[in-house]
Amino acid sequence: MTEEPSLFGDDPAPAQEPADELAAPWQVKLLREMLDARGLKTMDERQRAIEEAAGHAVESLKTLTRKDALTVVEHLGQTKTKSAERSSWDEREGNTWIDNL
Repeated sequence: MTEEPSLFGDDPAPAQEPADELAAPWQVKLLREMLDARGLKTMDERQRAIEEAAGHAVESLKTLTRKDALTVVEHLGQTKTKSAERSSWDEREGNTWIDNL
């Protein structure tokens, strides 16, 4: 079977790669939530974590491309949060009845 051009020129356009589109608002929101969950509060800590995951310098979350945002989300999803490293038992203040035995 040979491929002939369509009769009315309605051939589907070849798929094109999106040109470095900026991250969607939901991606930026998710990144902020992930940074908060890791206890990263200062801008320096947050920027360092984003740049480490992205593999290059990043001016702000809003300048990330969609591809970079996905890479960062994947990387942050694989790293442990501070709360995962320590239990609530480790974070307790003062002695409990068990400590007094």
